[in-house]
Amino acid sequence: MSTHAVPVEKYHGTGNDFLVVDASAESVGDRAAFARAHCDRETGVNGADFGAGVEGDGVTGPDGNADRRGADGVLFLSVEERFDPTRVVMTLVQPDGSTATMCGNGARVVARWAHDRTGDREFMIDTQAGTRRASVNADATAATIEMGEPTFDPRRVPVARDEPLIDEPVAGLTVTAVNTGVPHAVAFVDGGRDDPDGIDAVDLDAVAPPVRHADVFPEGANVNLAAVVDDGSGDGPAVLDQRTFERGVEGETRSCGTGAVAVVAAARRLDLIDGESAVSRPPGGELEITVPDAGHATLTGPVAHEFTGTLPADPR
Repeated sequence: MSTHAVPVEKYHGTGNDFLVVDASAESVGDRAAFARAHCDRETGVNGADFGAGVEGDGVTGPDGNADRRGADGVLFLSVEERFDPTRVVMTLVQPDGSTATMCGNGARVVARWAHDRTGDREFMIDTQAGTRRASVNADATAATIEMGEPTFDPRRVPVARDEPLIDEPVAGLTVTAVNTGVPHAVAFVDGGRDDPDGIDAVDLDAVAPPVRHADVFPEGANVNLAAVVDDGSGDGPAVLDQRTFERGVEGETRSCGTGAVAVVAAARRLDLIDGESAVSRPPGGELEITVPDAGHATLTGPVAHEFTGTLPADPR
């Protein structure tokens, strides 16, 4: 079967990596199959497949992304420059072929990709969770995305009960359920990344799936572990270490933006931190989050271009 080649670019935000397709210019008939094939961590794409390897402004994060095969999803994007600010329609197809309603780091990648194409620094991004305002900084090394208002409302998370799920046991973890564009279950543990018995000592691949598939989450949930490293009662913002098992990826990712906002929102709800600003530290880097008492949360962090190439539209 013949197939045409689709130009793609790869970006990442704190290690959360995405292939980007210009959906207004390119046609991919089976987006789910495209994502399943090219995002696979064993057999999917990487920079070396295109000869010159990784180009652009390099890789951020402590362990880098340049040699990683696959991706955490494919962003199908359409730019509509007739709007002011420029509007970008975003659809994220995950490695299992499902579509995510929202992705914080993915939306930050969208802002950088749109900046690279238009030169603009302010954007409106249309997601299935609503329209979000985004911006890049002066040299486009970081992006900020408006994340909507986190909700613990059981109908909107959703959870299969009438009351909010706050700090209660679910399938072996004590979790708080919050929606930050997608459903999240947040469990706080003792000890940060510097503690040998802390957050990194937990076997996330073992403890997360029972919660992710628990009956109380009718649409499933992303599962986050978090540890409060600094409660923010001093001079600086609160600091939390974070790990996330993502629904749709079905494994741990190096960063999760909606998860970072969920962690901070849950920490505020449980009075574990002071103030509305915090730094979340997933394995891939640092994210700055604000969760005000009312109104939209925000997510800020680095974003980088990795490579440009072409991939078959029909990977079969």
